[in-house]
Amino acid sequence: MKISSFNECALTMTDEDIVGAMKKIPGYLDITPSDFMEVYRVAFDHALSRLKTAVRAEEIMTRPVIFVHEHSPLPEVVKTMAEHGISGVPVLKADGALSGVISEKDVLRRMTGDRSLSFMRMVLLCLENSGCMARNLKKLTAADIMTSPPVTVTGQSPVFEIADILDRMNINRVPVVDKDLKIVGIIARSDIVKTMC
Repeated sequence: MKISSFNECALTMTDEDIVGAMKKIPGYLDITPSDFMEVYRVAFDHALSRLKTAVRAEEIMTRPVIFVHEHSPLPEVVKTMAEHGISGVPVLKADGALSGVISEKDVLRRMTGDRSLSFMRMVLLCLENSGCMARNLKKLTAADIMTSPPVTVTGQSPVFEIADILDRMNINRVPVVDKDLKIVGIIARSDIVKTMC
């Protein structure tokens, strides 16, 4: 799901729209439609600039964060994700610092070796082959399949910047960390969508 910016969502305003709006304002307006449009553009750009920095990660992040440790057995990691209904989980080092992230994509990729595998393609492979393709994963740990280094943001990161990171990196969530790489929250695409609506 692509998260659109306000620029992509902006409507094109015509002279007819401007004249119609000006007629609805009671009283006399000593301004031409082109002057009105220029004021509108400047005000819109100002509002957009303000909104881009107004909401920060710390205001919308989810906490407490569900996480696993590097040494966590993979079956335990998958169970944690399934029980909490999440499609990704941060992986912490023994000292609590963020080490990586595991997503459903990481698990699917490890099961098949196919980097572009979709969930339905994986189901098809399971149906065509005898036995469970996940069986080979039982002896692995979180550290064996996590994506590292993880993409992170800070509590002060603007939401628009985070939306751009999620879109550009094609990821669904990003951990929020402090200066010591300790996880303080997590932001999913759904958190950003709620903020923009």
